[in-house]
Amino acid sequence: MNICVINNLYPPLARGGAEQVVEKTVGTLLDAGHHVLLITLGTQKNTQNSSSKRQLGNLVIHEYKPRNLFFYTDAHKHGFFARFVWHVVDMFHVGSARFVRDVLAKEQPDVVHTHNLMGLGFLIPRVIRSLGIRHVHTVHDVQLVEPSGIILKQKERAFRYNGFPTTIYAGLMRFLMGSPQVVISPSNFLLEFYRKWKFFSHSRFVQLRNPMTFKAINNKQLTSNSVETFTFYYIGQVEEHKGVLFLLNTFLHFQTDQQCELHIVGDGSILEDVKKMAEKDERVIIHGRISREALPNVFGNADMVIVPSLCYENSPTVIFESFAFGVPVLASHIEGIAELIEEGKNGMTFVAGDIRELKEKLLWCLKHPDMVQKMGENTGTFLKAFSSTEYVTTLLSLYQKEDKYSS
Repeated sequence: MNICVINNLYPPLARGGAEQVVEKTVGTLLDAGHHVLLITLGTQKNTQNSSSKRQLGNLVIHEYKPRNLFFYTDAHKHGFFARFVWHVVDMFHVGSARFVRDVLAKEQPDVVHTHNLMGLGFLIPRVIRSLGIRHVHTVHDVQLVEPSGIILKQKERAFRYNGFPTTIYAGLMRFLMGSPQVVISPSNFLLEFYRKWKFFSHSRFVQLRNPMTFKAINNKQLTSNSVETFTFYYIGQVEEHKGVLFLLNTFLHFQTDQQCELHIVGDGSILEDVKKMAEKDERVIIHGRISREALPNVFGNADMVIVPSLCYENSPTVIFESFAFGVPVLASHIEGIAELIEEGKNGMTFVAGDIRELKEKLLWCLKHPDMVQKMGENTGTFLKAFSSTEYVTTLLSLYQKEDKYSS
């Protein structure tokens, strides 16, 4: 098949799990002998040459840099008004739509699989429909309702999420996105979320877990730490909504006679704040951003990975990666996350933002290291259904099957 994949970011230009999923999907499609056309953002500084094309075997990559106030990943550096104008331009970016139309008309793919479109422009779905190409879309977060992609747990009723501006924005996004033939959601939570907001009224909804981004080796029991220090790891974006400050503050006030450490791996806008807080306690080690090639060693040193999110999560890649290396997960009990954790079997959960309960779970881990290791050994059972090969096999059936469709 000739398959077009569209996502705003693609490694090495990446921020989160969605980019890793897209990269893994593209790689597996290529391994299966398919031709893949990738459309993604580029960072060309010369605005007179805003696009580029390169070919790597059966992979053709088109990079495009839409003209806007700033680049997509720099949004956090700007104030509310600048971000508002940027979003308006992004939603109706004619230049981006024209670029995608020209590429699709020339390459003539059998199917277009879109992922995150913010930064590339939301006229793209209408372009796909106008060309009569089969359209499959994967939702990765709540960004079609809340532009930041962040809805804080227990603050869902705030005006920010239920007020008039959100209603107008969601209505516009419903109109722009239309109804692709198939809409894929990695979690039941996100699928129901968009149903509640009346998105994709004529689409076929499919829940399909993200593929493993690492080979599921599940060998933690062979590399278990022999030292007495119990190691907790946070691996991900160093942002407040991800719960990093909450976790660090909890750990700084966590007193115990047993030896333990908290390792923080990742980068983000509050990294320097985290480093300053960490100076107060030698048990906290800040690693900063590391390469994906180094992650196996990180997981090999971890006894428990903590996912302390304060916002709605879909299907965090770090949980699957932890399980792949036989490391159990201690996580906030939040929609998409809770679907992945079998309490006491492959991990544990706590109420999001609850310092007291998190302290209790940290202490339990220190007192029951044998049971923690047993949970790590159990993660292999959970992973059996998430191989990238099986994921792509399902995708191909969705790419080819004819569904009744109305735009």
